[in-house]
Amino acid sequence: MYFFDSHAHIQRSTQWRTGRFRTMVQKATEVGLRAILVPAVSADDWGLVDDPPASEGLIVLLALGLHPYFVCEITLERANSLLEELEFRVLNAGPKLHAIGECGLDFRRSGADQEARDRQISTFRGQLELARRVGMPLTIHCVKAHAVMQELLLERPTPPSVMHAYSGSAEMARPLIAAGHYVSFAGNLCIVNARKVIEAARSVPRERLLIETDTPDQTPPGRGDVDNEPAFIVDIAARLAEVRGESLAEIAAATTDNACRLFGVKALPP
Repeated sequence: MYFFDSHAHIQRSTQWRTGRFRTMVQKATEVGLRAILVPAVSADDWGLVDDPPASEGLIVLLALGLHPYFVCEITLERANSLLEELEFRVLNAGPKLHAIGECGLDFRRSGADQEARDRQISTFRGQLELARRVGMPLTIHCVKAHAVMQELLLERPTPPSVMHAYSGSAEMARPLIAAGHYVSFAGNLCIVNARKVIEAARSVPRERLLIETDTPDQTPPGRGDVDNEPAFIVDIAARLAEVRGESLAEIAAATTDNACRLFGVKALPP
């Protein structure tokens, strides 16, 4: 039984910072993790993942993008300059680059600041256009902005992409799924009273499901007060199987196949 962690910021984890990356990988591969997508979300982050450490038994895929948190803190001019740098990096990236992101909208972060919202929208549009041009999926952050996100994604054909750590409703997900996009669930699904997310997880067709840890954030509740890590992907898979009334093996197989298809992975390590 194999797993694919479709979103993990391992470069921000305690293990990476303290030189224990190999230990983290070993724990993850022992539970069956075979592939991981690592999104870099700012200019500082991009440099951290330029040359990821070798990881025997685990495929490490990269994504490059501008996170809406970061966009809220800079000027529009700076955001546009970084979009140009991002485009250069994407167009000249090696074979490890498989997605654009993490990018998107977070209106909880921007609050009522309309200028910050407009910067987020403009910067996300730029990344949408880049993804359309190069034919890569996006890994998308969306909080309190689902109506605007839906409008942006559906206004023109967009490569199949993934709504990361989905927090919206089943109803909000339906048009995106119909347009060919995927929905990924993270540690928020493990919260007992997360009714909206649980209903969404039940409604997504199996062929559009992904799972992720969002390392080092969203640690599953049963793991205590520790940083999240890729080995905890089994908690997400088990919870998804539970709420859908399916077996862990079915969820592992479906989400791994789906992630391989979306990110263009042809074979996994044995």
